[in-house]
Amino acid sequence: MNRAQVEQAALEAISSGRNCAESVLHTAGLHLGVNEDGRLTRTASCFGGGVGRSKQELCGALAGGLMALGLACGRDTPGQSCEKAYDLGAEFREQFMAMHGASACRDLLERFGPQKDWECCKRLTASAAGLLFDIAHGTGEAG
Repeated sequence: MNRAQVEQAALEAISSGRNCAESVLHTAGLHLGVNEDGRLTRTASCFGGGVGRSKQELCGALAGGLMALGLACGRDTPGQSCEKAYDLGAEFREQFMAMHGASACRDLLERFGPQKDWECCKRLTASAAGLLFDIAHGTGEAG
């Protein structure tokens, strides 16, 4: 998969009824080959819509990406280093904020203004999946 295919897969996921967090984690899990039965996606369900659909907290697309990075390079035991996960998570958050101007759902929704069929959120979700792809592949570019 390339970045455009990842973004399209995330857009299809959110357009099919998955929430923002589920869509990013689902797409990343497919890309990593660890979400074949879809169970991984369930992990992100409570993070959609700014945590529990509150529209207040962390953007679900950002949360889904952070979960994917943890899956890809997090640690299994307390004695292992998680510096790579921390570093990539910080990079993902920083670039996400540079691209979108905020990391909280409420702030993003305020910036978007009225939406028809959540189109701004759908595009943001696809963009977050693309950014995650770039970071996971070491390009680190917010294309």
